[in-house]
Amino acid sequence: MSSQTPKDFLKFLKNPDFIDGIYNYCDSWCERCAFTDKCMNFAMRKYKEDQNGEASIEDSLTEVFQQTTDLIKQIIEDKGMSWEDIVSQADTETPTIDPHKEADEHRNVRSAKEYTYLYGSFLKTEQGFMQGKGLEFQNDLNKGIISVEEAEEALSQIEDAFEVINWYQSLIYIKIRNACQLFFEYNLSDFMVDYYNGKAKLTLISIDRSLAAWLVLQVHFPEKVTKITEILLQLEKLRQQIEKDFPNARKFVRPGLDK
Repeated sequence: MSSQTPKDFLKFLKNPDFIDGIYNYCDSWCERCAFTDKCMNFAMRKYKEDQNGEASIEDSLTEVFQQTTDLIKQIIEDKGMSWEDIVSQADTETPTIDPHKEADEHRNVRSAKEYTYLYGSFLKTEQGFMQGKGLEFQNDLNKGIISVEEAEEALSQIEDAFEVINWYQSLIYIKIRNACQLFFEYNLSDFMVDYYNGKAKLTLISIDRSLAAWLVLQVHFPEKVTKITEILLQLEKLRQQIEKDFPNARKFVRPGLDK
């Protein structure tokens, strides 16, 4: 895509099949997404993979920003203006606070950090317990306690639960940290208020799915009930805090995803 002109890029952005901003509120789990054909970010990522090998989401966004900057420069030059003059006229006043940094101390972000710690601690102290569950199923099969189908179904549930937990554990922290900037910025437009509510909703959805996944593990690993319950309580605490601090988050309609 780097060989394209800014005007070519503008045509790409105007693809009517794309849902505007859908990638701002998704969980980036493209493999499980039903809207990849509607996502500009996925299309750019796929294009880069086809041209240059595997590309990360960050690479795709970098490409978007660069192409957008080039497009803006061309529009400015077409109007007989100078890019340097536009930049020099920008307000360079240093903000009194850094919302991103301030958000680190918000109670929701601290709670999300605690969840990440509990998750990591669980994995560290419980290494090998999945292998033990496999041996348990094998023994039950040999004794005729369960059928092959039942063992396969249980293992499938456990594996899926782990995938969900692993995917969302870092995303919860990242997205709520982003959302909590809402409380440290001033004169926000309605668009930005909605944007932060959208990030909070994504966090809540991530928590909902994680809670369900941990409950699956609790069913299959009753001997771990104490540790898993501690994690569930931490997630539930975070969920309630976010719903209190972002009362409009659940109402936010994510483009494409909630329609």
